[in-house]
Amino acid sequence: MAKHVTKGIVCTTILSLSAMATLTGCSEPSTPSYVSEPTINSESIVSSKDAVEKLVTFYPQQKELSVSLPSEWEVVTEEISPSLLKLATKDQTKSLRIDRVNREDYIPDMSLTDYMVRHQENINAAQESVDTSDEVIRTSQLIIDQKEAYVKEGRTKYGKHQFGYITAFLETDQHFYIITYTKMYQFTAVDQEFFEQQVAKHLRILNDQPTDYSTSSTELVAHQGKYAQFQISTPSNWQVHEFDLSESALDISLAENNEQLSIYLASKDEFGSDLTLEDYGRYVAEVYADGKDTPIPEMIPVEINGLKGIQLEGHYVDNKRQTAELRTILESPKHFVEIIFYTTESRFDRVKKDYEMYTSTYVEPEK
Repeated sequence: MAKHVTKGIVCTTILSLSAMATLTGCSEPSTPSYVSEPTINSESIVSSKDAVEKLVTFYPQQKELSVSLPSEWEVVTEEISPSLLKLATKDQTKSLRIDRVNREDYIPDMSLTDYMVRHQENINAAQESVDTSDEVIRTSQLIIDQKEAYVKEGRTKYGKHQFGYITAFLETDQHFYIITYTKMYQFTAVDQEFFEQQVAKHLRILNDQPTDYSTSSTELVAHQGKYAQFQISTPSNWQVHEFDLSESALDISLAENNEQLSIYLASKDEFGSDLTLEDYGRYVAEVYADGKDTPIPEMIPVEINGLKGIQLEGHYVDNKRQTAELRTILESPKHFVEIIFYTTESRFDRVKKDYEMYTSTYVEPEK
């Protein structure tokens, strides 16, 4: 039956890879709407090592943490690979990005070393399509904010460019933290000292409670499908993916929050004339349950703008990551529609009502 059902099931894996695996320092900074803007402390801190050099304290918008760096550093924001906090020197030759992931989004016994392995696997997968190579030079341990951190130093060749990097991983009750310092060209002893004496000693975790990198806009914007068969509205800061050879009719996401909408249309010509909405919904639910090794989801009747449908709520583990989705199946005169919202498990209860509201805007033109 419909091949797109299987494709829709694996879509969250692609989304999580794109959100977590990045090549630091390879993109131009930009300022997207509604991305949390980091802040800078108005008072500089005098370095104990050199009274002439002043350290400026930087915070994310919601002040989850702070880090103090020399005044040559400044905040940058990226639409492609947003971080909790990203900084760069004014000449753009060095960067520091700090990310964190919610432990609730992973299986309960996920250790820091398990996460480090998964993090590297995601980076390797993201690098398969580009001319790049990575070499780990050394590993060590370091204390950051009274917590033990695992550190690796290496270099990455990206096309004709070469970068040195130091990445530190540490864990708290709520999160895994990833701190990456990157420099163009080769690392020197000065860079190692900067990370160990400056970054590690001046980074403080202030609020470990889960927060979102970004906030969905309250303004909704209408989008049409690939061939204008339908219209649906989502927040104005969600990004529409370019139409490609995929079987979806529309893909929209807010990558910094691991949120995605995918819509699929299945022509009734692919099935027998006696296939009902209930039959198709049961088929989708069974394929979903089999592919994710979960119980068959409960099917709840719905009606959206004159189209009868079924709604399913799914929760599953994929590569040790806990994911949730709201899937709505509608019947149109010529096709079945699947409207699928994905996000991480820890966010689902907070955004489910929003997904239901976005889904309620689905409409097909009268013919």
